[in-house]
Amino acid sequence: MRGDNNDLFNKHGGKIAGGLIGLVLALLFVIFGFWQGILIIAFILVGAFLGSRMGLFGEIKNLLNGLWQDRKR
Repeated sequence: MRGDNNDLFNKHGGKIAGGLIGLVLALLFVIFGFWQGILIIAFILVGAFLGSRMGLFGEIKNLLNGLWQDRKR
């Protein structure tokens, strides 16, 4: 019985993930409205992109520190 579940997810994993993503998007739009839902999705995508680039945070920190130090002088 356990192997049957794995086969189900292996064969139909994309369909299941797509259905869940569709459900979440539908709930976002119903609860918050279209434009607020789009804004939430945009922030999630930007956050996911920045999170995937952990080294980018160090670079941004160094840039901001450099700008702040230049301003102090």
